[in-house]
Amino acid sequence: MFEYFQRTSNRPLFPEVTEIDLQLRDDWPLISLQSLSVLIDMSRIVSMKISSDHFYQYHQNTWMNIKIFINKAHNLSSLIIHNSFNRYESSQTIQNLHSILPRHIKHFQMPINHLNQIQMILERCKNLATINFDMTDVKFCKEVIQWFADNTINTSCEEGYKRVAVWLGKKNIQSTEVNCGSKRIKLTNNSSDS
Repeated sequence: MFEYFQRTSNRPLFPEVTEIDLQLRDDWPLISLQSLSVLIDMSRIVSMKISSDHFYQYHQNTWMNIKIFINKAHNLSSLIIHNSFNRYESSQTIQNLHSILPRHIKHFQMPINHLNQIQMILERCKNLATINFDMTDVKFCKEVIQWFADNTINTSCEEGYKRVAVWLGKKNIQSTEVNCGSKRIKLTNNSSDS
């Protein structure tokens, strides 16, 4: 069916779609994600949700296909990744999830289970305005809020049940080096109290 539409039509069947909700089951879908471009105009997508409880089963080629698909959505500003972190989650799965994040998104939601994932997300997605983190532990919510208090300026956090909503301010400046033309100067605090 998709091959027929690709041959007979120069435009997508549903060109006005701006939101997409992909619910991936344990098996990879029968159609490839690239085939969806026959149905929708990916450049018009501004909001996307991808759900799967089986990310840990995906091979590297599958991750590449997901990344290519997401990158076709040039105007994407909101991305939700829904995944229940469970005993099958590995650091490789988490790295794969982070690698598919488009750098230009402004609003993001994803489950996290370690504080170091926050830094990974912020380093990759420089334009974020809001983040919603889902988590399995209520205590971890407090740790996430404290992380933002320690590492950002003018960030607001709101705690919900196993969720933290974050309105991002600016990252604290951690570097002690200043560039002056082609020279780098390291600033030190050598003052002593008399």
